[in-house]
Amino acid sequence: MIVFWFAAAALVIIFIQGWLFNRFGLVKVSYTRQFQKHTCFKGDQLELVERLTNAKWLPLPWLRVESQLPAALAFQHQDNFVVSSGDHYQNHKSFFALMPYTRITRKHRIRCTKRGYYRLESVTLTGGDLFGMKMTSKRIQLSDELVVYPTPAQVPVSELPSHSWQGEISVRRWIVEDPFVIAGARAYRSGDTPKQVNWKATARTGTLQSHQYDFTADRKLMIYLNVEDHEEMWRDVKNFDLIEQGIEWAAGAAEAVCAQGMEVGFAANMPFAGDEAVADSSVLIEPRSGGGQLLALLDAMAKLELERTEQMSDMLAREADRGYSGRDVLIISSYWNDRLELEAQRIRRTGNAVAVWLLEQDGQAADSEDAACGHKGGASA
Repeated sequence: MIVFWFAAAALVIIFIQGWLFNRFGLVKVSYTRQFQKHTCFKGDQLELVERLTNAKWLPLPWLRVESQLPAALAFQHQDNFVVSSGDHYQNHKSFFALMPYTRITRKHRIRCTKRGYYRLESVTLTGGDLFGMKMTSKRIQLSDELVVYPTPAQVPVSELPSHSWQGEISVRRWIVEDPFVIAGARAYRSGDTPKQVNWKATARTGTLQSHQYDFTADRKLMIYLNVEDHEEMWRDVKNFDLIEQGIEWAAGAAEAVCAQGMEVGFAANMPFAGDEAVADSSVLIEPRSGGGQLLALLDAMAKLELERTEQMSDMLAREADRGYSGRDVLIISSYWNDRLELEAQRIRRTGNAVAVWLLEQDGQAADSEDAACGHKGGASA
């Protein structure tokens, strides 16, 4: 008889505690998660801080926190923390036990392996009773975000040989020569056009001389990035690494130009990720100077979606129709053809200098000694 009453009492206790935890277990339980900082560069490490609070008298024997994050945010191993990672997303499970009126703060060390725009959207809290017989869940919306800038490629702009931009002679200045500002004369070089010949200096010295153009710091650089990874591409990118390399080259060029006080702008035949309002619009940022402009460009490059909004030739044609002048134009593309060259010539004819950097199909890093190799010359106005 004693065993019977003991079993009955145990069942009553199990039932009551199950009802209590099911009814009040997640009441006054709050959860927050936020990044230590909201911007960083690809490859940087930062902390993801989560805080869990139980603001009531009833303890929680166990609590499971589940969420989903992009796989590009690589987590370091921790106890009571399970990560199931796929190609694009990873599922996270954290386990806690909360005493009454308790707050727990946990910091996760993560490494940002890819540039991009990442948002914390929601987590699911699941708690239960002492025996795991009753469970209750609730979803909590989050609103924090992280922008991972592309790592600017080590494009040695002050060391680039001039054949990367024009001619075959190396100089220690990267800004494209301004054909409207003549600083003097120099010896004729192979590849100089008849228009560049300085006939007065030739007659005076008795040897063939060419104009020495000055470099101007008030010119503007406009960078155009082509998302097409091959000439016959329709819409979807296949070689992601190649286009990511182009984004890093563009970031490196923009960083170097801003460091010299020049104005720089950026355009690409790509949309911003997750922005349905401009899903079919190409990115276009007009040239400006200053550190704020560099951050705006890096932010835009971080949010680029690797999809084509229009053909690069159509973008360049529209830019040529605008008729601007006095700009240095840099085009970064995986290929070059007659139609692109035609639009580049139209941009040159309105008083701009145009250079082309061809992306390496083998995916070589841009910070190699010949990072500027594959550039297609064309700095004449």
